[in-house]
Amino acid sequence: MKFGIFVFGDNHPDSGLSISDYYRDVLQIGEWAEELGFRSFWIAEHHFFWFGVCPSPQMILAALAQRTKRIKLGPAVSVLPFRHPLITAEEYALVDQLCGGRLEFAIGSGFVRQEYKFFDLPFAEGRARMWEAFELILKAWTEAKFSYQGKFYRVEDGFLYMKPIQKPYPPTWIAASSDETLVKAGELGYSIMGIPFVRSNDVPDVKAKHDLFKKAYSGAGHQGEPDISVALHVHLQKSDQVAVDGGKGYFNRYVQYYREHGRPGWNETFESLREKMLIVYTSVDRAVEIFQRYQETGVTEVLCMLNTGGIPMDNIRTTMEFLSQEIMPQFEAKC
Repeated sequence: MKFGIFVFGDNHPDSGLSISDYYRDVLQIGEWAEELGFRSFWIAEHHFFWFGVCPSPQMILAALAQRTKRIKLGPAVSVLPFRHPLITAEEYALVDQLCGGRLEFAIGSGFVRQEYKFFDLPFAEGRARMWEAFELILKAWTEAKFSYQGKFYRVEDGFLYMKPIQKPYPPTWIAASSDETLVKAGELGYSIMGIPFVRSNDVPDVKAKHDLFKKAYSGAGHQGEPDISVALHVHLQKSDQVAVDGGKGYFNRYVQYYREHGRPGWNETFESLREKMLIVYTSVDRAVEIFQRYQETGVTEVLCMLNTGGIPMDNIRTTMEFLSQEIMPQFEAKC
């Protein structure tokens, strides 16, 4: 099992960070990720609110491409309904060019209803728009000339000069929460990613979703084991109590918005999420046990969310060093 870094992009007003200072820190985290041997670095796409201040992952990935040489770079995810798919195809092809073929592409339909409202898009159409856009992007990347006739997008005799370095296209992941998307991603043969506390009640529920995906994957005739990544909020210290004391307040800044706008009626707490192992605010030894539980569900990569709520950079560096020096060798040696 491998490990990556995932920046969600929340910059709570109480953090006191300007946008430029926030992204100075994000780029530093990306550089640390390569230095410390993480496989990948991902950044979310969100719009309008402090809850997610990255309207264009492409720009951050392009900047980080110039500061790194080996680490894989990707959006988590590109919210396809929010842009014309040919723009998305061109911009991410350019990222792949700029990073020398290190792009990993991930797509999703988004979950924040306010974003859809401000873009004047029906939230109920999100998933259908995503699949159509994805089909068109793949055509643009793989065909010299292409046409497409869908419900939302139509192209006649199209062509795209800007293509990815990687052929036929970069490794591609689907953000899958609903059973419908898990099954379709499996049938199509793509890797999946998700945030357990968003889509699952506990680790057994995580496993059930992964089993559903893998059943669809093998049932469609795909060979081997598919890649599955989960994004977990991680804060590690020498003891459980120090990790909780140093991280709880910052985490609660983040879930306040999610509770009010991302998933109304959701009533989990820091304590309940931690007890269910849906977040990892703990000691190194306990973290190893939790990651082993996820590995048993079929997870091949953990994407660690470290700067949630404006947690200080010193704490982030400490967590990354614990992961790199004490945890990752235990799992990578087993791969």
